[in-house]
Amino acid sequence: MPEPQRYQLVIVGTGPGGYVAAIKAAQLGLKTAVVEKDELGGTCLNWGCIPTKAWIVTAHLLEQIKRAKEYGIEVGEPRVNWPWLLERKSKVVRQLTGGVKTLLTGRGVDIHRGNARLTSANKVVVTAGDAKTELSADHLMLATGAYAWMPPGFALDSERIITSQQALELKEQPRRIAVLGGGVVGCEFACFFAVLGSKVTLIEMLPRLVPTEDDEIAQTLEREMKKQKIDLFLNVKIEDRRDNPDGSITLTLPGGKTVDVDTVLVATGRRPVSSDMGLEAVGVTVAERGKIVVNDRLQTSVRNIYAIGDVTDIKQLAHFASAQGKAAAEVIAGHAAQTNWRAVPAATFTNPEIASVGMTEREARAAGRGIKIGRFPFRAHGRNIADGETTGFVKLIGDAATDQLLGAHIIGAKASELIHECSLAIAADLNLSDLAHAIHAHPTLTETLAEAAEDADGVAIHLMRQEARAATR
Repeated sequence: MPEPQRYQLVIVGTGPGGYVAAIKAAQLGLKTAVVEKDELGGTCLNWGCIPTKAWIVTAHLLEQIKRAKEYGIEVGEPRVNWPWLLERKSKVVRQLTGGVKTLLTGRGVDIHRGNARLTSANKVVVTAGDAKTELSADHLMLATGAYAWMPPGFALDSERIITSQQALELKEQPRRIAVLGGGVVGCEFACFFAVLGSKVTLIEMLPRLVPTEDDEIAQTLEREMKKQKIDLFLNVKIEDRRDNPDGSITLTLPGGKTVDVDTVLVATGRRPVSSDMGLEAVGVTVAERGKIVVNDRLQTSVRNIYAIGDVTDIKQLAHFASAQGKAAAEVIAGHAAQTNWRAVPAATFTNPEIASVGMTEREARAAGRGIKIGRFPFRAHGRNIADGETTGFVKLIGDAATDQLLGAHIIGAKASELIHECSLAIAADLNLSDLAHAIHAHPTLTETLAEAAEDADGVAIHLMRQEARAATR
């Protein structure tokens, strides 16, 4: 091989962690390169956050059209055109991945295509076909993301046994689909296909959906998904799978219960991409299930090698990967960096949406905190009533002694947009009374945050206390 190309920073992976880190590093004056074996933008832009949300927007619009009569509009029966839905999704992806390339090259970041393997703490060999390129760097950053884990007996076949990635390329809408896994990905796809008219069965081995969310939020989502005629089997393991001559699949559940489907979407979790990269040989510590261990400065056990995003398995969130990427670039450039991650919001684009930040009620009580809780149901709010979006509520958790906001949990329309005021409040150590006293424009959905904060002290203006307690029932 020729002499290695020299950089101050080489980043492996260009998902929302890697490409953001590269841009930030270039802004800070570091000569930077990225290595990507697939598509720029990683899972998020190509097969995750962006294309799935393009589909979910379609599902929400379809649902609104079906309800048009409630809003005083007469329309014909809407029909899904599957090829058009696929093309719109692909167009959105192409626009954004092309934008990533423009942003990187515009900042002077070199892009190397191929598989990366570390040969020392300062060198990476990139293999693309028969060609090999050696890169040398003062610092390396691993941003390789995670892959969909397949349970035993469910190998991919791209048509009948699929992950979320293959679901986005299905040639036609499945008539009957089983979703394995009741986490974020599983619940989002279950809600999407149900709105489009597919017969959906969701099977989860744990006793509840979305296990990282507050209990009341999970209970409400379960109730709403049942209203959408999604068959839920919780606390259940599949005992047998049979492939039938007609192409269908029969899943056997405990007690002999069988479910016949045409497609099985496996959404049983994701695991870090950290194998076959030479990490162990250069001394990078890899923990259980491929997780790369980092300190609070995002350094691995080899101090000039950093890791960010899903490969660290701290929080598998695209925006968290971006925040880590910027922080790591700041550290490498010798600047102070924000690495306090206690106010990271999460959003789940189910029907209805879920968003949260901070501690759940269960976590706060387990930590020994005396707490007070404020709730406000959307059915009591004027803007939600006008919008026809009355499902859901806001739940705020505060410290009973200090009034400090500890956690916020929202289920309902625009939850993913509403959560950020609470995220900022937690990051800034604000109190429930600060939210209550902030003047919110009327009529807006954010008024529900102030009302919930007031309810924590029993003084919500537009709510009797017993209504708040009934908000989640």
